[in-house]
Amino acid sequence: MKKKGNKRELIKTTWYDSLAYTLMPYEEYKEICEENEWEVCEEDSTGYWKDIWHLTENDWDDFRANMEYSPFAHAQCMITGAIGLWHGRPTIVPVLCDGLMAAIDKCLSGNYDKEFVIEQHDGYLEVTVSHHDGTNCFEIHLLSKKGEREVARPIYQWEKDYDPKPWWFKKIYGYLF
Repeated sequence: MKKKGNKRELIKTTWYDSLAYTLMPYEEYKEICEENEWEVCEEDSTGYWKDIWHLTENDWDDFRANMEYSPFAHAQCMITGAIGLWHGRPTIVPVLCDGLMAAIDKCLSGNYDKEFVIEQHDGYLEVTVSHHDGTNCFEIHLLSKKGEREVARPIYQWEKDYDPKPWWFKKIYGYLF
């Protein structure tokens, strides 16, 4: 996190990109194989794609393990966003989650085989998931103390007219872990 005077500069960081390895040039793949003392497979062969899958799986496991050490790992958060469907782009009903990893898992809904990107933007996490109908775009916001009090009030019903206010959220400054 950088400071400019009294203002904090927000960091934009890509934390996980499931496309990173599939877009990797073959030369980079060969370098990784040499570093790990793996046999280099021909480009686009079955062995090549198994290695790419292995690299992606290892990165995802590392990301999940690192999230356990995040200071925000168990913070209450809210998911907002829209889903891409063949007939339009409806917004979702906001969803409460206990912890960032639980919220990320909810955004992915078990679709780890889909293309997805997790980025930190302007103090919140953005999860983008591409699928055959379009792209789902979710924002994961940490709840502030005021936000936690508001969502705990019984007057709110999640199925009806629920509109979170900006002051319900606090920003994620710096790094996740």
